Amino acid sequence: MRARADAIAGIVWFIPEARDGYGLGLSPAEGNLAARAACLGRVPGTVAAAAFAPLAPEVAAAAVDRALEVTDPETLLDRRLQACTRALHAVEVDRSDLERTVALTRRAAEAGTVPGHPVYAGLRSLPWPDDLVGALWRACDLVREHRGDSHVHAWMAADVDPVEINVLSECWRGQAVGSVTTLQMGWPSSAVDAAVERLEARGMLEHGELTATGRSLREDIEAATDRQERGVVSALGDEADECLERLTPWARAVTARAEAWWESGAAG
Repeated sequence: MRARADAIAGIVWFIPEARDGYGLGLSPAEGNLAARAACLGRVPGTVAAAAFAPLAPEVAAAAVDRALEVTDPETLLDRRLQACTRALHAVEVDRSDLERTVALTRRAAEAGTVPGHPVYAGLRSLPWPDDLVGALWRACDLVREHRGDSHVHAWMAADVDPVEINVLSECWRGQAVGSVTTLQMGWPSSAVDAAVERLEARGMLEHGELTATGRSLREDIEAATDRQERGVVSALGDEADECLERLTPWARAVTARAEAWWESGAAG
């Protein structure tokens, strides 16, 4: 469920509007982070940064504060939704019985727990889009954000800090240490180096690779995250497989579309 919803909701990171700051004179980071936080209302950047725990807080806070100097949450929410809806309408995929696909995905999306999930709660407070494709994107965004908050709960309970979880995840996925942590999450290389040293001291890393202890910890964090998402899947009951089957072609089509944007240099 996470893989499919993440792929569909993730179109928001690749649409040309994201690179253009939603036409508001914002940088890509300002537009994307402020639009994502807009469901929380007009909050200080430090509050948004707390909700986006894996990101460098100074980077997230500054981006949100800057965006709210020139626009408002309502405008950001509307432009983000409209841009994603247009993008999904342009994706080539079988739309037969789309109403059924949306109904199942929405049932799962609305089954998440609200306590401890601020961004998910913010999205739940918004009215559902009238457009079925827009509603599909919103449902997938809800699933994605609920799991994101659950993941924060899991790694914090495992005594792992924001930089360390990024580094552990890079090693777990076979990525270069610091590639995501610095380039996407905004942490300086000095913070990455310090996190590597801490993880090595704890026996989690050795020569830039996960030890058995480190791999076990990272997989335990993943399992703890998944346990918090049981309600999302159990809400579908015997129709869970049907929901996944209906979302699969959408996820594949969106991924292909995103890759085309990325290769063309249009991604934000």
